[in-house]
Amino acid sequence: MSRPEPTPRQVLYALVAAGFLVVVAILTIGGAASGLVPTWWSALLAITIALAGTWISQNWRSTMMVLVVAIGLFSMWMIGTLILAT
Repeated sequence: MSRPEPTPRQVLYALVAAGFLVVVAILTIGGAASGLVPTWWSALLAITIALAGTWISQNWRSTMMVLVVAIGLFSMWMIGTLILAT
């Protein structure tokens, strides 16, 4: 039993979600390298990014949830960094 071909929208949204993950990873590395946030926050985000990336790679056809996870992770980074910035 084969799966139906992915729609262009599914592919686009999966790429957008991947882009959000890359942006959050770069921002996390930048915050850690500059000493803007505590080390534990950067480590927690690194683990969360890895888990989100794994989940998104397995469920990329579920466009709404993939985007919710990716944008939610970006929001988590933004709010947490604003609260914890020294």
